[in-house]
Amino acid sequence: MLAAAMLYVLYAILDRFLGRDDFSLREELARIKGELDSDGMLSVNTDVLDGREVSPEQLMAICDTMPFLSAHRLVVVEGLLKRFDRPERPRRGARAARGASTEALERWRGLADYVQRMPDTTTLVLVDEEVSGENPLLEALRPAGQVREFRPLRPGAVLQWILERAQNQGIDISPPAARLLADLVGNNLWVLASELAKLTAYAQGRRIEGADVRALVSEAHQVSIFAMVDAIVEKRAAVALRLLRQLTTAGVERGYLLAMVVRQYRLIIQARELMTAGLPNQEIGQRLGVTSGFVLQKILDQAQRYSLSRLKAAYRRLLEADVGVKRGHYDEGLALELLVHDLARM
Repeated sequence: MLAAAMLYVLYAILDRFLGRDDFSLREELARIKGELDSDGMLSVNTDVLDGREVSPEQLMAICDTMPFLSAHRLVVVEGLLKRFDRPERPRRGARAARGASTEALERWRGLADYVQRMPDTTTLVLVDEEVSGENPLLEALRPAGQVREFRPLRPGAVLQWILERAQNQGIDISPPAARLLADLVGNNLWVLASELAKLTAYAQGRRIEGADVRALVSEAHQVSIFAMVDAIVEKRAAVALRLLRQLTTAGVERGYLLAMVVRQYRLIIQARELMTAGLPNQEIGQRLGVTSGFVLQKILDQAQRYSLSRLKAAYRRLLEADVGVKRGHYDEGLALELLVHDLARM
């Protein structure tokens, strides 16, 4: 059981080479919700607030509200810590902004004291999917609650993650099949979890083998995704949309496609930076966690063809789409269609 009047701080660290693990963060949030929802009334006693806009006074007033016909109330604040991240390179004219943010920070520091007198029925969860290592609000709140940091898996840990998740969920998968799945997908846990679920349904109770992985997580899908990315960055929107529709018609989930396109752009950007630094191809592959020679060569070819500034602009647009889908602002299908249109015109 969860303790009463609890503060949780869940945040993910972004690694420029490995991405971020917002999957484990969201699973932890789901676990907290599950433990609180003992009477099935948590959904009507949950508030989700935008940390970029809410004030300390507004948050405390909401936390002070008693739950309706339930023992628990859940308040989730998204993106509050990010407001107080220290930029690596302060922009010109940032002195006034720093002063304003210092004043705001002092007001938010009081949240640590407030948690001690928060109603026993309230659980407050601060969620941030990208926080730097040095965040003053995080440090101020650390003694007041449970702080959990989520870092992306390193390439060598992906196989173990697959095997452990399979064991925890009662999924029987052979080590060679798990290794093949790790090679094809990499450390994107959203995609890995989705593929494990599809493989489980496909195997129908028997052990998952390499042939099953090849049938469902096929190279053909990978090639089509590469072709779709090529069409996007080469401004061939009609071709990209046709490939997108072919993939969805073939049963590839839209969430999977969005995650894979985001992953592909991230890999291209990272490859471009490593190539500029003069690293050999083999070491680039190791840094990226890409073991397939075919996949690595496609990434290197794309990294050579496109400017870094254009790739970064495209990646920002991809992240906007990803966040929009996860927060329920867009349907996955609509988000993908708009994304392909915008990227091809960028």
